[in-house]
Amino acid sequence: MFNVSAYPRCAKRLHHQQVNLKDDKFTEYWAAVNVASELSDAQMTEFGGFDFADRSVPNGKKLLKRLEEFFVWRSQKYAKNSVLASDTLKALLGSRGIKTSALKSEDDYWKAAETLFPGRIARNGGFTSLAVQIHSIPKKERKRLAAANLRSVPADWISEASVHRAKL
Repeated sequence: MFNVSAYPRCAKRLHHQQVNLKDDKFTEYWAAVNVASELSDAQMTEFGGFDFADRSVPNGKKLLKRLEEFFVWRSQKYAKNSVLASDTLKALLGSRGIKTSALKSEDDYWKAAETLFPGRIARNGGFTSLAVQIHSIPKKERKRLAAANLRSVPADWISEASVHRAKL
């Protein structure tokens, strides 16, 4: 048995795979293989630096470390794409009662978020920064804050969905 806490992103994937980490035959190498099996070969090739030919424990540790670096690289690569960040914002705000089609500018997104989550949003950066800030608020707290502050949002920005109208 080995400790995967040094590799939090890999540990999360292994947890979702319901891997038995207590099995003596399950080594760092096989953990890396399990994690990599769900990843895009094209992205891993683009990132580079993976050698699965050596099945040793030391190589398994190197692979897990490299996979952690890969996850950071991949998230940074896609976070730079404001279209993806915008979709994330639409989901985060839309689920809390905001009609995102009514938001016409980046400033509108900031205003909506600042109104729903007062004191939890600091204007710095673009869509990506805003999405990260909203997502970092615990889910239950996001729900509570949004329900309490939805009335403060301009009426034409509030979703027509009955579930959101009931909160008014």
